[in-house]
Amino acid sequence: MEIKLAGFNIDIENISRLKKILNKYPEINEDDMDILKKIEWTPETISASYARISRDPRPINELREEASKEIKKARRSNHAIIFEMGHSSIAEHAVFNFDIIGISRLAAEYLEKSRLVSFTEKSQRYIKIGNDNLIPEEFKYDKDFFKEYKSLLEELFSSYEFIHDKLLPYFKSLHPDVDEGSRDYRDIINFAKEDARYILPLSTLTQIGMTVNARCLEKIIRKLLSSKICELNQLGIGLYKAVEGYAPSLVKYTDPNDFEKKGYDFLHDIITNEKIDKNNEVKLVHIDEEIEEKILAGFIVKNSGLSLLKAYESVKKINNKRKEEIFNEILKDINSFDPVQREFELSDIEFNIILSASCFAQMKRHRMATIIDGQYSPELGVKVPESIKVNKLSDYFLEKINKIDKLFKMAQIQYGSSADYILSNAHRKNIILKCNLRELVHISRLRLDKHAQWDIRNISVQMIDLVKPYLKFTGRILCGKDNFDKNFKKM
Repeated sequence: MEIKLAGFNIDIENISRLKKILNKYPEINEDDMDILKKIEWTPETISASYARISRDPRPINELREEASKEIKKARRSNHAIIFEMGHSSIAEHAVFNFDIIGISRLAAEYLEKSRLVSFTEKSQRYIKIGNDNLIPEEFKYDKDFFKEYKSLLEELFSSYEFIHDKLLPYFKSLHPDVDEGSRDYRDIINFAKEDARYILPLSTLTQIGMTVNARCLEKIIRKLLSSKICELNQLGIGLYKAVEGYAPSLVKYTDPNDFEKKGYDFLHDIITNEKIDKNNEVKLVHIDEEIEEKILAGFIVKNSGLSLLKAYESVKKINNKRKEEIFNEILKDINSFDPVQREFELSDIEFNIILSASCFAQMKRHRMATIIDGQYSPELGVKVPESIKVNKLSDYFLEKINKIDKLFKMAQIQYGSSADYILSNAHRKNIILKCNLRELVHISRLRLDKHAQWDIRNISVQMIDLVKPYLKFTGRILCGKDNFDKNFKKM
């Protein structure tokens, strides 16, 4: 694992000072050198100056100038305002960029649950994966188990190569007229990588570019250090060490605590042993049955002095034809890149979804939705790509899955949640996904598009099909980008 601080936001005045001095090169004098030596490259000065905006009448640029000249004072100010007075939002003005290299897909999944953080990850859809995997520290102390685990890893990566090489000519044969070197051809050869990866274990290594503010970073580090998984502890230590020297006044409460460590063994007596329903991938658990009336009431409140209840009463008196006319007017100028208005958030939609690790890797990126994910379980079965079935590789694929399941059950007793490293991208879990209609529009734009990966597209189609019967006037907004112009063709 390698954690590198790639960058952070700095006061632009420091850049101006540096440029001014460098423009004199090679005639830099001692005074210039003194200025260079005193420049502090840290985002703390921005946080410290912004913290004073609410209490100091001077222009912000003057506050920044003062903070950059007196870094010790700025750090004391940050500490007092953020940690003693409790104004934690000040730490959000400091933003860090990280290179996170050589962590497992399991660790990446944990990290990327953080809502107000930006991630870009190495894609197993577009990059051919080599035999790069994490050997968990937890597994190294039992020699017999460790030997069996390493043997299984070698078999799985070999299976990945075998499946990929079998699928590549198959996908090429489906599109014989596509020219090599074209974007369409690149998409075609990526299909083999996309489907072969379902046999890869969650210990497969990846890399991530992460952008995060100091407030969120502190919470992430604390959660990572509170985990029982060694790799997550190491990731937390690496992130802290990377910023420690640059922002000591912004990232402080990182020690693991009992709240973050909390387990839920006390729930075991109410967890039933009923047979798991693994056949229905998507269930609509709850939806506001008058979802469009609530949204329309929101528009009335926004454009009048009425309360929500009064606006809702007004909407109830409008006939369906008029409601349709109003929604058509609201949506008529929308483009494929426009989010719908915030009034569409006045809705509640809740799903239970059973999905593969490959699919969850994409679904979890919709962080404005509320996603509660359960545990991976062999009892929920696996997702087998259709291409593997068509090419009569199902028996081969499931033979490897059976070996995974057997070793996982052995490891689960001894290693708890660390046993998840053994499971594959095909293994499934239950999640609760709660969102509003505005977020569901965003999901549909990306995931119903023809370029979307088939697994998450299939899940999204089921989600949309369950919701559309409740939308008399706005169902057409739930579509992929490729169908947008067709759905919103001006009359």
